[in-house]
Amino acid sequence: MIGSPIRHSLSPLLHRTAYAVLGREDVVYERFEVPAGGLAAFLAAGEGRGLDGASITMPGKPEAFALADLRDGTAARLGIANTLLRLPGGGFRAENHDVHGIVATLRDHGVREPAVGAVIGSGATALSAVAALLDLGARQLLLTARTRTKLAPLSELARAAGARVTVVPWGDAAQVLAADVVISALALEGATGLADAWHRAGVSDVPAVFMDVLYDPWPAPLACLLGAAGSEIADGLEMLVHQADMQLRSMLGIREAPRAEMLAAARAHLADRA
Repeated sequence: MIGSPIRHSLSPLLHRTAYAVLGREDVVYERFEVPAGGLAAFLAAGEGRGLDGASITMPGKPEAFALADLRDGTAARLGIANTLLRLPGGGFRAENHDVHGIVATLRDHGVREPAVGAVIGSGATALSAVAALLDLGARQLLLTARTRTKLAPLSELARAAGARVTVVPWGDAAQVLAADVVISALALEGATGLADAWHRAGVSDVPAVFMDVLYDPWPAPLACLLGAAGSEIADGLEMLVHQADMQLRSMLGIREAPRAEMLAAARAHLADRA
């Protein structure tokens, strides 16, 4: 796992749980704190020069995409990657499994071809959320973020796919709750502020499924509010497990990772920590 900050990440637990279930004592998974701009040097001459593969979190996802020699279709589509695999002749292949993680999680909660989808927030995870909704068949998207200009890449991605986009002002963000499925890509601070505002105003029209990329603490503020109002809730831990499943398939050459055991281990860890 490479990124900054990474101390909170559950990816090491998920991967190590999979290794234990699969009996792969030959594989090691560690954390490496690498700040923005440092990924290429870390992999070429730092501690990462001997790595065969790596999970990449922010701020390294755009850098992982940029330094790769080969890229899978999703990484090429979004310009970001969360997985690097060292090629036999040198160089790296970049893959993006974030979109799969979101799609698979929403499918687990019964989402099939939503007429209208919505994304709250901007940035790499929000961009992946837009791609996931498009892949699920949404052709109308509602987008909102505190800084409207940061939504430009999300809007461009959706419109390039032929979807109709409505940018909702942050002050009217509750309008996105009219969508069939809503994904929040907000960090904890922003989610807490929005949940407080919606709690004071009251919410009545809520989506059938609400996905919150947060998983610690849980229940997250928006998930708690909308779950109580009637939405089915999907959480970021489910997304993380599906994402790790695909990373493990690429890194180990397996057909499928032990997702149930990985999810159970992560939930138990969070419960103990709480």
